[in-house]
Amino acid sequence: DTSEQGEVASEELVVALDSLSQTTFDSYYSKLATSYKDSSRNVSFKTSTWMIADSAAYFLIKFANFPVASALMGQDSVTILDRRSKCYQNASLDVLSEQFGTELSLENLQDILLGIPTNFDKEKTYYQNEENSLSLCTHGLKDIEQAKLENSDEIITYYSLNEQLNELEGMTLVSFKDTTEINLEYNEREIVDGFNSPKMVTVRITSPRQTITVELNYTKIRVNQSEQIQFVIPESYDECK
Repeated sequence: DTSEQGEVASEELVVALDSLSQTTFDSYYSKLATSYKDSSRNVSFKTSTWMIADSAAYFLIKFANFPVASALMGQDSVTILDRRSKCYQNASLDVLSEQFGTELSLENLQDILLGIPTNFDKEKTYYQNEENSLSLCTHGLKDIEQAKLENSDEIITYYSLNEQLNELEGMTLVSFKDTTEINLEYNEREIVDGFNSPKMVTVRITSPRQTITVELNYTKIRVNQSEQIQFVIPESYDECK
């Protein structure tokens, strides 16, 4: 019954989101000026990211212009180099999920960084919990109550569109099981070689432990320039203790 679930989303919004969810890229590079703030720290650093669609994401983190860490993420594992301690760590993607407080795949992470609606499936029913709202939800009101009661591990996702329905303005991912909410705001974008890339993004991760706020400012964006990922573990590095 629609009344218990809220308004079923209009066809127009579903079509717009479906079209945005099909945005593709082969490779992507950007520098990300990053500011990170949580209950105990407030730091700024520079990150560079190289991404190959559906296969890898590589991040290099510099602090005061010195490389301090790098990470190579594949479909099911991640390798992290701690350049200060001169050690490396191989881990499953659960490490990433622990950082974010909820399950995330490589594709989810690439979508989030590139402002593409993640996990969108046009075969599903979406709800507009307020009339005239430009925001869609994967679950109706009754489903959300149910998920809350059951501490369900389903991820409830909200997508917000701009007025022209041609850009994703925000996404919120909620996990009741992990009592975590990830809120993403795409504050500014830039078209690079026909690809509508985010330029300024605010990420807020709220969990019972703390609230983390990350501001990303993208520069030197390159799209589909066949990026080479250079990732080598130096022979002198041991596994991190």
